[in-house]
Amino acid sequence: MFHRSKNLKYVLNLVPGKRRLGTYRFLPIFFCIGGVMEWIMINVRIGKETFCERLEPKLHPKNY
Repeated sequence: MFHRSKNLKYVLNLVPGKRRLGTYRFLPIFFCIGGVMEWIMINVRIGKETFCERLEPKLHPKNY
């Protein structure tokens, strides 16, 4: 178990900005992941519709 912890600690220490930003140095990584997820939800079609096309009628049922 401790062997895995050392590997994880090594990987986390590869991210720069530890002294200046501390834990917040990981925010840009998660920001980019969120942007990619949003792009996929808007542009990638699964079957004949995207996630946004599927969700819109549930949000505004009077317009459909």
